[in-house]
Amino acid sequence: MIQRIQTVFLFLAIVALSLFLWFPLITVEAPNFSSSVKGWELGHTLPVGDQPYIIFFNLILVASAAGLSLIAIFLYKKRNLQMLLCWFTIILIVTAQAFVFYKFQTKVFMGDVVLRKLNLLSVVAIVFEILAFVYIRKDEETIKSLDRLRD
Repeated sequence: MIQRIQTVFLFLAIVALSLFLWFPLITVEAPNFSSSVKGWELGHTLPVGDQPYIIFFNLILVASAAGLSLIAIFLYKKRNLQMLLCWFTIILIVTAQAFVFYKFQTKVFMGDVVLRKLNLLSVVAIVFEILAFVYIRKDEETIKSLDRLRD
């Protein structure tokens, strides 16, 4: 059924990941200058030929995690696959947060580079994914116990 508690947790994880992309994650502060970098703007510049090419790794990782959570909501009949998607989503979120910390540490600027508290939204999304995993596993154990009673 789609109206289970793990659906709510997966939906809340999607909301937290969306906010993680929307809000500024890194702020650069100088005496006469202040700039913020939103989650979807965090990327890495690679030279391709003569032109720099920006790959938005954070957007790719977080959008993939949100997409996997959305897919997991509709796979309510395949609980093992749902649990596997929860773990893949957690890995993608941790990788995205690691990329944010990497960009924070390597930001070269004449001023202070501040990591915002909104980075905790990724931790909130991980907690929701773990809660969804726990309740999916509870459902699986309940169905296995009912199958044993029928036999």
